[in-house]
Amino acid sequence: MATYFNDIQAALDTHLDGMDSTPIAWPNINYEPTTRTTYLRPRLLPASTIQASLGDSGKDVTDAIYQIDVVQPAGEGRTDLFDTIADRFKRGTVLTYNSVKIRVRSVEIGSAIIDDAWYFVPVSVTIQTYTEAR
Repeated sequence: MATYFNDIQAALDTHLDGMDSTPIAWPNINYEPTTRTTYLRPRLLPASTIQASLGDSGKDVTDAIYQIDVVQPAGEGRTDLFDTIADRFKRGTVLTYNSVKIRVRSVEIGSAIIDDAWYFVPVSVTIQTYTEAR
């Protein structure tokens, strides 16, 4: 059984985890932020998987966005974590996990959102990967 989707997420999570000591709220793992602490909240937003080459065994191409929310207490100004993440996931970066290679196509930040006592800015890393046909 192929594990391409899990491998894509694992490659991105592993790369983010090696960035610095900022706490990370991983998907589907209980995380209680402490007061006045900045943390990251990543999630994979798959876009599409389509056939990329001819024939029954032609490669599939998967596009997705790896969104990393930089979450910090409201009212404490901006952090430089946006640029740190953008530098970590530079356009052209290739990540590999279980022989699945993922290429970063672009990285950008979104508009800030204030939610109660928290201020967060999404950093969107657009990726693309080619895998064997399913």
